[in-house]
Amino acid sequence: MVKQRTNVLTIVDYWVRDFNNPATVRLFFRALLLLTFVKIVILWPFSHNVMIHHNITLPASWIGKLVFAPSFLANVNVDIFYGVSLVFLIIAFLLRPNYLTTGLFFWLTFNLYIVNLPFANGADLVLFMLAFWCIPLASTPTFKSETLTIVQKALYNSGITFLQLQIVFIYLVSGWDKLNSETWRSGEAIDYITHLSNLFNPAFVGMIDDPSVQLILSWITIIFELSFVILIWFDKTRIPVLAIGVLFHLFIWIVMTLPDFATVMIISYIIFLKDSDYQRLPPRLRQLLL
Repeated sequence: MVKQRTNVLTIVDYWVRDFNNPATVRLFFRALLLLTFVKIVILWPFSHNVMIHHNITLPASWIGKLVFAPSFLANVNVDIFYGVSLVFLIIAFLLRPNYLTTGLFFWLTFNLYIVNLPFANGADLVLFMLAFWCIPLASTPTFKSETLTIVQKALYNSGITFLQLQIVFIYLVSGWDKLNSETWRSGEAIDYITHLSNLFNPAFVGMIDDPSVQLILSWITIIFELSFVILIWFDKTRIPVLAIGVLFHLFIWIVMTLPDFATVMIISYIIFLKDSDYQRLPPRLRQLLL
């Protein structure tokens, strides 16, 4: 009984004692801001043509009007929408995360998903889901009340946990679906991917045609995704599995020409790092990142 009570107190202390890993959390949030900035710059020219056929109307309720207001602005003038968005992202990048910037960032990513829905993909969905869990990642403003400070720390640390669980859930669902798919277990899924001319990099045509190679790649994918769910929680395996994950997504980026999904998943790994990991970097690199 005493041991159980000690374990409970240790867990509670972890959640309310302090803001856990503030340096890497800030780096994670700034990386998401930078990714969104780059996505807007790239998508801006295409959005003019898309908005001609993608009309957005405001809902009847005032809450709906508020939620979809940026999307409606894009429908009226996409240049103003993107221009204001870029200014906000720059300001948020320069400031420490606070409830206003994290909340507005989620609002922005949600509306970006709506505006670019005709050509949105899984990366856009992952981005605004991560942005949602970023809302409580604010260590400012500080409160004089001890109770409010404890609540703020608990929200902050729970945000980190839910972000990590969100990423783990992505791998769990993907890996489990593949494990239960005969197409993936046999390697046929890789063969199918090699015939997707709009995705598969033509430079690799003929290099992955061997059925044994396809079978190996298929099971490497399944094993990595399911093992990530477990190994990411242990200190001895956390860094190695993240390193393998970076290589895994870079491979997808190169072979399947899916840079946006690979990038958002690699960025998501930052939330699993600790400030002690960050401190191992050279001082100049740390100053550049933060």
